[in-house]
Amino acid sequence: MFDGSFKAKRTINLGGNKQQVDKQRLLRQAQEERRLREAERARQKAAENIQAWYRGRRVAANYRQELRASWDEEFQALQQLVQQSHSEPATASKTNIGQLVQALELAARKNKDESTSAWTLIDTLTLSETFKPLKDATHSSAITGRLLNSLYNADALMHIAKFVSRIPYGDNGKQSISIPLLLSIRICKSGDTTTQQSINMDQFISHILTVPVLPNRMPIEKLTTFTTRLPMDAILLHLSANSCAAVNSLPTPLIKYLTANIIAFSHQRVTKFGPAVSYAYLQVLTMLLGMIPQSQTNSIAKRFDQDDEDMEEYEWNARESIESSQKSPTTASATSDLEKRVLKWLSVAYDYTHLNDIIASLELSTPDSSTSSTHAPLISESIGAITQLFLNLITLFPAHKIGIMNNLMYFRFGKKRKLSTSGTDANTNSQGRFYGASIIKVFLETFTSTDLHAQLLRTSQKDSFISMQLLLDPSHSKAWALLAFISELYCQILVTMGDDEFHDETRNPISISNVVSLSSIVKEVSFVLWWNDNSLDIESTISGSKNLSVGYFRDILTKLTRQLHARDSRRPFCPKDHWLLSRPLDVNSFKRAVIQDEQRLSHDELDMADDEDPQMPSLSHASTRSFANRHKKSTQLARLSPRLGVLNNIPFIIRFEDRVSIFREFVNSDRQRSTDVSGSIFQPGTLGHAQIRRGSAFEDGYDQLNPLGPRLKGRISISFVDQYGIQEAGIDGGGVFKEFLTSLVLQAFDTNFGLFMSTSEQLLYPNPHQYARESTQLKLYEFLGRILGKALYEGILIDAAFAGFFLSKCLGQANYLDDLPSLDPELYRGLMFLKNYEGNVEDLSLYFTVDDEEMGSTVTRELVPGGSNIIVTRENRIRYIYLTAHYRLNTQIDRQCRAFFSGLSDLIDPKWLWMFNQQELQVMLGGTQTPISLSDLANNVVYSNFEPTDPTIEYFWSVVHEMNEEDRRLLIKFITSCARPPLLGFAELNPKLCIRNAGQEEERLPTSSTCMNLLKLPAFTSRQRLKEKLLYAIHSEAGFDLS
Repeated sequence: MFDGSFKAKRTINLGGNKQQVDKQRLLRQAQEERRLREAERARQKAAENIQAWYRGRRVAANYRQELRASWDEEFQALQQLVQQSHSEPATASKTNIGQLVQALELAARKNKDESTSAWTLIDTLTLSETFKPLKDATHSSAITGRLLNSLYNADALMHIAKFVSRIPYGDNGKQSISIPLLLSIRICKSGDTTTQQSINMDQFISHILTVPVLPNRMPIEKLTTFTTRLPMDAILLHLSANSCAAVNSLPTPLIKYLTANIIAFSHQRVTKFGPAVSYAYLQVLTMLLGMIPQSQTNSIAKRFDQDDEDMEEYEWNARESIESSQKSPTTASATSDLEKRVLKWLSVAYDYTHLNDIIASLELSTPDSSTSSTHAPLISESIGAITQLFLNLITLFPAHKIGIMNNLMYFRFGKKRKLSTSGTDANTNSQGRFYGASIIKVFLETFTSTDLHAQLLRTSQKDSFISMQLLLDPSHSKAWALLAFISELYCQILVTMGDDEFHDETRNPISISNVVSLSSIVKEVSFVLWWNDNSLDIESTISGSKNLSVGYFRDILTKLTRQLHARDSRRPFCPKDHWLLSRPLDVNSFKRAVIQDEQRLSHDELDMADDEDPQMPSLSHASTRSFANRHKKSTQLARLSPRLGVLNNIPFIIRFEDRVSIFREFVNSDRQRSTDVSGSIFQPGTLGHAQIRRGSAFEDGYDQLNPLGPRLKGRISISFVDQYGIQEAGIDGGGVFKEFLTSLVLQAFDTNFGLFMSTSEQLLYPNPHQYARESTQLKLYEFLGRILGKALYEGILIDAAFAGFFLSKCLGQANYLDDLPSLDPELYRGLMFLKNYEGNVEDLSLYFTVDDEEMGSTVTRELVPGGSNIIVTRENRIRYIYLTAHYRLNTQIDRQCRAFFSGLSDLIDPKWLWMFNQQELQVMLGGTQTPISLSDLANNVVYSNFEPTDPTIEYFWSVVHEMNEEDRRLLIKFITSCARPPLLGFAELNPKLCIRNAGQEEERLPTSSTCMNLLKLPAFTSRQRLKEKLLYAIHSEAGFDLS
């Protein structure tokens, strides 16, 4: 109600205005206050730091001013001294040079231009020309001598080294360091006594020559002056005489810098060195390289992480790998750039021209290039030093081992090496023959003249093993190193040497008789090293030799032994039983022991597999399936069992028949261990069953048996289905499976099937075309590997002959040029032409590429990255030859072989196969090529409803004796499905070969059941009729007849 008042009444709250407080708001407010307090403390701390820095800089500035004032006084005194030297030269000898040098060092840290002026004044003071006004020349020399001695006592060489090191090697003002460096040379040459001169030389080497990349820090014109005045001859002789004692206390990086500088200042003067200096340079270079750890060269840290052959493949391609890696960005660019420059100088050590100059400078003068081979071109001391140099090089630069060895292949003694204007070797004639002796021939002759060689020969003649004391005797260290170098070089020569060259005395640098002798030595030494693996330290050295470890020495001797044995297996040149040990082992005890070792290892692997996650692949199984790690795995086996080490690395020292017997024992032992294997295919107990359609053995076998994987070891029952889908009558007692295996192999290895191709000698190898490397095709190769593994496991021979390079690849070995003729004879002849070509190789217009035919079109592939732009030259042709052969023999079929071996290793442990080479594995698969022994055949035949004295049986053996070898093989094939006899004779056939009476119907032809090795022979009453019917039957190649 309106009461007449227009103003609203005030609302008064006597309780006060109480606001609601938010907890989160209070928390944020407290945090903000804490942040402000922390920021304030940080500002106070920063102010204190700024004040401390300012006070420090002010004190430092005052100290620098004091030093500058002191320096100005000393510098003025030095200038006055030089000006007065003409009028009062005697005062020069009273100058305190030590104080001046110390002051100079301090000034150099502030202003290098002023310190350079001071070095110039000190340099002028030490020149004899400064004191020309003196009438007494002797007094003048004494003054300069005392001044130089004062400089030495004042550690001037150390100060000069520090001064030079602080100037960047890329600085445009490099002119400033030339004067102090020339002064250091005069200090080095000074000294009143021989002892003082030696001390000065040590200090010069330790300080000046350890400056990193010293040549890169000087301009070209001053570098020439410095190099000319540098007493390199005296330095090398001094280091050689003292066995580099002056550098033993230096840190490893400084030794590396010293080595690089000595190479830089010496490599272009090698041809001008006298004999004594050349030998001193060789000694010094060898010792210094031996003092550098391999890790310092930024190369491969471990030599044998992979198989030796795979490692070689890496080495052949290492240059591309290194070049590509150098292009990648680095985190420490300055350090990386310095190291690259140092490594560039170190790489000169293995340069082709440098090494040839070293060897040629040591060569003794000969009256004529056709001198008698009895005239040694090198003294034995030089050969020992050269050997150690090359061992140090390939140890320090393993990625360049191939190039180092390839260069040595073409070096010839007899005359100083000269190149004609066309770029070819003037020491060769038009037929490609070399005058003079090759380096390996000279070195081998030196080795044969050593006491070690004589002792090794005496040991072999006494039919005894080489003693370990002989290996560890320090007096033979040089001889062992020489043997290692010869083995390394000859291995490299053999890689690109064909069999025709090997057997040609004019093209093989070592005569066949010497090769036989060398092979005997390396075989015996290799055996001792493998046999005593348990007692050897692989990382230790042979006889205390530098860079000759036991592991490397054993590996290179084993490699040469295997290469020579492989050539002898293809085309024999050694006496019978040459590869057996000179002192035969007790084979029976060896077999028992090695079987026990294998059983123990297998049990250990099974225990490990039980403890592992079932979803993860077994370590042992993974290593088993990878044939790329053969060397590593065989080395590990040798540590666990020296006998297995011998069988996996040099198995040929044991007779083939004994190794086959060991293999069968391994299989029997594995059969007993395997829970899924109840017996052989000829024993009761069936694991799986498969129905196979006639004519579709491969497809049905792949669908039904391939999923079994390793369980194929067990007994598999086979039943055939005819063309109408009706199962054929009969019970598989093992013979039907053998017939299935024969049919499958016949179909799969038919070249029209597409998985395999054949050489001109009808030897099978995987199809190298691109489609054969597809995943679906690789699964077929894996299945075929399992099938052949099953045949080996059961001892069933198959009628298929494989190319040696394919079997070699399956054994984890690489193929080389000598394997190429069996695959592509035309390509082989072309590569040999290139190897011996005497003209300009670049005129051939070859590049590092190969052409493949794919589906009617030509595809060009690069052998190395950028190979289409790399032309083949005289220097790199050996590398091109190797890579081309490697591509054809290894790369093209690599995936197919890996798949094949993966399946094979599911049934056969790889270490069992490593007991054989490719020729022996072929015998294991398909039987021996030796003539059929009728006596062995007759003694291992059983008869059914016949007696040995029956007329029909007598007629049969009479006809067989009249057959030629071809007909006898057809007969064996007719009965067993394989034309070759078993490798251990017909006693090995399972089941036994049987002749059964097929009745009285003489018009019938003899038939067979190859699945049961059964010949069904009618009871012929006429010898002539039996002969006609039998010959007709075996030549008709009749099919399977189920009994």
